Amino acid sequence: MKKVKDVIMDQPKLGINVFAGSIMVLTAVVWMALDIYLPALPILKEEFKVSATYLNLTLTAGIIATAIGTLIGGPMSDKYGRKPVFASGVGLSLLFTFLCTFAGSVDFLIVVRGLASLGNGIILTVTTAMIKDTFSGRTFKNVMTVLQSAAIIGPILAPSVGSVIITWLSWRWLFVFIAVVSVVPAALILFARETWPEGKRISDSALKAVSDTLHTAGDKPFALFAGVMAVLTIPMWAYISVCSYIYITDFGISNMQYGIFYALGAGVSCISPFLYMVITRHSSTGRACEVCLGLILLSGVMLIAVGGRAPVLFLLSTLPFIIAEGMIRALGMVVLLEQYSHVAGAASAMINFILNIVGTVGASLATLNWNSYITALAVICIGCMAAALLLWIVIIRKGIMEERLFGRSGR
Repeated sequence: MKKVKDVIMDQPKLGINVFAGSIMVLTAVVWMALDIYLPALPILKEEFKVSATYLNLTLTAGIIATAIGTLIGGPMSDKYGRKPVFASGVGLSLLFTFLCTFAGSVDFLIVVRGLASLGNGIILTVTTAMIKDTFSGRTFKNVMTVLQSAAIIGPILAPSVGSVIITWLSWRWLFVFIAVVSVVPAALILFARETWPEGKRISDSALKAVSDTLHTAGDKPFALFAGVMAVLTIPMWAYISVCSYIYITDFGISNMQYGIFYALGAGVSCISPFLYMVITRHSSTGRACEVCLGLILLSGVMLIAVGGRAPVLFLLSTLPFIIAEGMIRALGMVVLLEQYSHVAGAASAMINFILNIVGTVGASLATLNWNSYITALAVICIGCMAAALLLWIVIIRKGIMEERLFGRSGR
């Protein structure tokens, strides 16, 4: 059977579908944890008497800590195995997510969210490596596409879920919810068979493993393509950091209405990775990258032209970059993990590290002292498209990964 041929590491105790499904669910929850409290930002701003910029450090700290977690988790799992490192990430995440419920100040919230995010980063990079350990060929591409869809669905649905919880309970219950829903998928993954047996593990020291991961970023094909991938995700990070202010403060809608608008974006976001699969069935992976460039530019133009007129028009203006972000994440993960399959843990760690660090840039740029957050998003979209286009031109002219991007015949 084709399914058997494309499965490298079977899961006799748990079943391959339950194993993969558990990773999908946990991935969605981990990403949901990043921004489920976005609807509460205006409330937290008033309760703790701080500025939006200072409050945004809770998001920035989470992104940076997630990046550090991915950087540590990948190479450590290459050395010690996936499950032990995964277990440490789960422990950090559950403990400090629960402690967020006791936050009495923004400073405390920054620290505990940072430590919880460190665990989340470890979870994300190790589970991505588990998928690469387990699947190959077209099945790997399909599963990775669904995984990236889960990574999109989590943060997109989070504010909608958060709005409901805040409306009926309080912002503190947001973190209880995340901790509780993480338990079952994490337990199932821990029950599964180890995907990186001792015979495959690296013999170098843990410090050397981390060092080798950093060297992966120095490889020109990796650096250039990961650069394109990361830059094109910046508008989405910027949107996540300011959308609650735009919808609730600027347009004056309620938390529940904001949740509905955010959920509508989620519906479109869910199809993004699958749109990449459709495009690559009829054209090349490189063409799909170029579609993403065009979509980012389209969002920038629409935000300037009509984005500030009404919530519906703002939502429509953001959809192109929401779609592009989902496409480029799935596409980039597949291309780079297949290209660097011999060091899947290190490659997964570096990809997630770069995405999260660049995400910090996006979140920080959006919360600068702009006259309008909508203008900020428009400028960020156009600037990111220009930067990514320059990197893409270098990739094309130097013929980097030409066979993988455009097929055997090239362009």
